[in-house]
Amino acid sequence: MRIPNRIPELVAMVWTVVMLAACSDRPAGTPTGLVERGATLQPAADIALQSLDPFTIRAPLASFHINRPPDFVIHSRETKDIVMQRSVFVPGPGGWHTHPGPTFVIVLQGLIKLTRYTANGGCEDTQVYGPGEAYFETGADVHRATVLSAEDAVLLVMRFNIPVGGAISTPASDPGC
Repeated sequence: MRIPNRIPELVAMVWTVVMLAACSDRPAGTPTGLVERGATLQPAADIALQSLDPFTIRAPLASFHINRPPDFVIHSRETKDIVMQRSVFVPGPGGWHTHPGPTFVIVLQGLIKLTRYTANGGCEDTQVYGPGEAYFETGADVHRATVLSAEDAVLLVMRFNIPVGGAISTPASDPGC
């Protein structure tokens, strides 16, 4: 009897718990959970404001297959980098670009929306996302983020399917949106 390799699942679960605990900006004693929409995150007394500084951590992840019916399947046939980031974007529109793989994002501070372009759907704006909200970017779609708040947007980002040592994003031409 073969026991399935569950290391990728365990890594994902541990990463989620560690990152949520480490990146929590709620004061001690505050209940866990999402921040109310529109609320400004306040750093805990023992965490300096530099805790919102950007960072990028990446590591190769061997091929894996996770199949948890009925609603979750993810796999990779070859080794790819997995990338964790805290990204900071200044107010206004960013540049058009693509990513090689899917991206999951949690907004920690600010207000942000995406404009996406696809050959089938044309130009499309997402809703505005605020603190405690999350969104998903598919790989290879041309898009840009626009920070709508007067303050910087701070995002916690998890990227999958990045070529080992390769580019995380690639600039794209303005599709005319």
